Amino acid sequence: MELGLGGKAAIVTGGSKGIGRATAIGLAAEGASVLVCARGREALDETVKLARGRDGARVEAIQADLNKPEDVKRVVARCVEAFGKIDILVNNAGSARPGDFQKLTDDEWLEDWNLKFFGYVRTAREVLPQMDRQGHGVVVNVIGTGGLIPTGGYMIGGSANAALNHFTKALANEGSKHGVRVVGVNPGPIFTDRLRLFTERRAAGGNMDEVLKRMTPLGRPGKAEEVADLVMFLASDRAAFIHGANITIDGGANPGLIG
Repeated sequence: MELGLGGKAAIVTGGSKGIGRATAIGLAAEGASVLVCARGREALDETVKLARGRDGARVEAIQADLNKPEDVKRVVARCVEAFGKIDILVNNAGSARPGDFQKLTDDEWLEDWNLKFFGYVRTAREVLPQMDRQGHGVVVNVIGTGGLIPTGGYMIGGSANAALNHFTKALANEGSKHGVRVVGVNPGPIFTDRLRLFTERRAAGGNMDEVLKRMTPLGRPGKAEEVADLVMFLASDRAAFIHGANITIDGGANPGLIG
């Protein structure tokens, strides 16, 4: 399927690894110009190296901490300077720690919410005026099924994800006034470095393959590239009538009616 992403300009936050890296590489392969940002310089450079190997695509990286509003402004300004526009924003930066509810401190809650939730808010708020001037744009928020399946051991991340599902729909309502389409993606277990470490701890010397098989009805976790494919479709004109939706990609792991 031709997605028509050639010539588009995209920002991918959290683009140094996992879903963000796969999305940046995929967008570049489709002919889009991509600016990736994250806190780690070395991993960012690796993303650029991998993405630039695809048909000479224009790919740039900028080291930034989305906890800091000034860094968010720098990222958005650099994309406009380098590519002249911002057609796509993929909000993907940040994760939240699991833990015992009675042991997690206020500071830990605030630290994780500041990046995972407010990082998305800051970046969307900074991008929206540029997209308004252009008369078009797409925001894709990569969230997570933790917001759909409440568990005691993942309250910080689950509550932030639930808030981001709400934020996505509310931002879609606002974005309609500016020609901006907004969608969310809720990945379930995706085999990134983070999930691998988590699985190794759960297996604790046991059969890691068995732990992985039990994660979804399909008998495996997802791949970062599979999420990236969904993100790219949603960012394309092929999905032009999908707006204000939060779409789950989890191999059937969530049995609930919502998501």
